Amino acid sequence: MLGSDVDKDVIFDFQFLLNKETVSYIEEHGKIMFLIRGPPSTCKSTLSEMICEKAQDACENNTRLIIVQNTHIRKWEMQQYLDLAAKYNYATLLANNTDGLNITYFRRRLRQWEDIPPVLTGWFLCPKDASYLRNLVLDSLKNLTEDDKFYEALNIQKNEVAHYFRARRLLCCLAGYATDSYEMKGHYLSEIVQYLYGKCFTITVIGFHITRARINAIVHVDDKMALLMFEGNHNFNRSCEFSDFFNTLGLNDNLSEYGKTISFDEECESSESTTANLQEWEEEEGFSASQCSFIHVAQRGEDVFDAGKIRKEFWRSLIDASNADGDIRYDSFTELNNGVKICNVKDNEWLVKAPKKISFKTIFTGLYT
Repeated sequence: MLGSDVDKDVIFDFQFLLNKETVSYIEEHGKIMFLIRGPPSTCKSTLSEMICEKAQDACENNTRLIIVQNTHIRKWEMQQYLDLAAKYNYATLLANNTDGLNITYFRRRLRQWEDIPPVLTGWFLCPKDASYLRNLVLDSLKNLTEDDKFYEALNIQKNEVAHYFRARRLLCCLAGYATDSYEMKGHYLSEIVQYLYGKCFTITVIGFHITRARINAIVHVDDKMALLMFEGNHNFNRSCEFSDFFNTLGLNDNLSEYGKTISFDEECESSESTTANLQEWEEEEGFSASQCSFIHVAQRGEDVFDAGKIRKEFWRSLIDASNADGDIRYDSFTELNNGVKICNVKDNEWLVKAPKKISFKTIFTGLYT
């Protein structure tokens, strides 16, 4: 633990401490930075500097779990840690510490308190599972070159497919996203999100959505996951915090850090300790378009992905491929000579059914910049 203000056993009742499956997952697989924040009682600037130095060293050494416990009221006070998490590819979990404070003191300090909503919420894969999924995508691309239309659209050979797309380093399945930061804040502070925040979820990849511009993994959304899905109603941003102003000025480049792409042969990890579990499809099994989300796995070029734009494109493709009931039936897919099952949604756009359903364990949290 890097820094300490209050007895940790007194203040926490979070999923990542109480839920046994979540605790086990974090211990065995997580690459997570915990940022524990609460109102200060004394000046802690010197301690903050010491903690930041230790956090920097821990990140550079690729320490899997980093806990920063300090006094952070405003976002700028913890920005240095968010910067480190983005640079070194850590999922971030925030925990608030307000126990044991005098109510008069707390009310005075509360006026300075800044909620820190994420850019988006989702289910984040650990590095080993992200590497495993990227390899599956690469195999699917190579198999898809057997389809003449795909080959003509991309004009590539099997040995070139790994260089046509750039893979995302950080992989997460999208849950909630809004352009308007007021809407995003409302989603983030909602009772259900706060209750399930930091919990381990099992997600299931059932296929891939591929265009000339990008590749998404198609994820089945079960009933509990559906409670966390959110889409904003506004296409504009009402900045609700001063720190958002810096983001709009481009002074915070963490979204670019998180959005970094890599070649498919970079950051490859052993699959020995992956959480991936393969499941057979039932006979004539399809899936419902309304019960899907996506993981943005790769794209053409290196630009930061636009979650809202990609989500609209993804939903449009699933709707185009579904029947009147919103189902994508098993017979919507054509089997190629190599056994790969594809649905040609429209020109230069395909759905690929995974040979087997692949489940991964993930952490539900936010993407903080």
